[in-house]
Amino acid sequence: MRKSIQIITAVSLAASLGLSLGACSSSPSENKASACQANTAFVDAVAGVQNSLDSSSTLAEIKAARDTVKTAYTDLNKELDKVGSDQVKALETAWKDLDDAVSGLDDNLTVPEAKVALEDSLANVKAAQDKVESGLTC
Repeated sequence: MRKSIQIITAVSLAASLGLSLGACSSSPSENKASACQANTAFVDAVAGVQNSLDSSSTLAEIKAARDTVKTAYTDLNKELDKVGSDQVKALETAWKDLDDAVSGLDDNLTVPEAKVALEDSLANVKAAQDKVESGLTC
């Protein structure tokens, strides 16, 4: 799990660096490229969390992984604002639901129980992200 978190963190930091270097852009095509790059980082972060949940994970590690995804989500949301994506609201709602679900996890749950509790929220984030990606035509 720690290795997965480190990988996710590295991807998020690389995406953040790439986005900060491209932040001076003002052309629609450069804004779209930055949004696509942020979308890729977000997809990678979500997939990394989904793949890293196993019976050896702790709830603290799950919450830390959520924080990593939050960084990628924040970067994506900033870039989507620049391209005016119609799907932003659905992604915001799905993210808030996932964030609330992770925050609301009972500390007494087993990891398999926590994973089951988060499956719908994760699926909703993935579906909303898919719509964002199709809107961007990356």
